Amino acid sequence: MVASIWLKLSDEQEASLRSLIERLAGAHGTVPFQPHLTVCSPQSEASWDAAAEYVRRSEALPLRVGKKRISFSTMAPMRAVVIEVEDTSELRAFREDLRRITGAAEPPPPHISLFYAVDHTGQQPSWSSDESMLKSIAEECARCVGASVFLLDHPVIVAPDGDWANIRSWRVVRTL
Repeated sequence: MVASIWLKLSDEQEASLRSLIERLAGAHGTVPFQPHLTVCSPQSEASWDAAAEYVRRSEALPLRVGKKRISFSTMAPMRAVVIEVEDTSELRAFREDLRRITGAAEPPPPHISLFYAVDHTGQQPSWSSDESMLKSIAEECARCVGASVFLLDHPVIVAPDGDWANIRSWRVVRTL
């Protein structure tokens, strides 16, 4: 099963970012999603128990990470607009431990996505490579995201029905 381990944000931060994500998705014909930081993507369901045990024993959570900047990408639709966060030693160790335990590949640099260039059909909209549009959306996000530090906790395993482009199908399949 294709899945990822996420860290969710504090309730207040999640609500604020979710509102922004929903507004952007509505304005641009994309799909809203739950704000999160991806820890890693386990290679098989067989490693989930070990991941849960690690989380239970870990004293790393909650993690505080600082916002570095808001960036955009015309090349990676699932990173169209993101909050780049500091790769603190605590976050790096937590991600590396779970990556090792689950056999996951090296994850991308830590970030919290705000906007995916993926429409309701799972395809990239025609404007997804429009640098000026994505830059404008990133600038809007920079004005809207007031937090300079994010509190990450509540690890969950999320899986899509099929592949990750089917954003509407994403479901929490296990709380760690």
